[in-house]
Amino acid sequence: YVFIAHDLGVVRHVSDRIAVMYLGKLVELAPADALYDSPAHPYTKALLSANPRMGEGDTRERIILKGDIPNPINRPDGCVFNPRCPKVQEKCKTESPALLQVGNRQVACHFPEN
Repeated sequence: YVFIAHDLGVVRHVSDRIAVMYLGKLVELAPADALYDSPAHPYTKALLSANPRMGEGDTRERIILKGDIPNPINRPDGCVFNPRCPKVQEKCKTESPALLQVGNRQVACHFPEN
């Protein structure tokens, strides 16, 4: 089944695998636990940092993205996340990254975390 939601707490509890999209593009597809424990795409990492976790052990730093959200009708060249990405390089501005297998997940990023 496909479950589409913006409530990340619910998504974690009802999903085995999670697909993260940005401006209509798939940026990461991973097993739910792996995605929440160690996101590989910079957008996924920022998105999850905004989701509060219960308990004293949450020491994650909130990632505040800079810049404006691009127009979804006139998406930027290269990676769609490049105008706001904290890891952006020149390659990101000209080449759209393919969805590649990285460990137990697929990531569309030239410089994934894992």
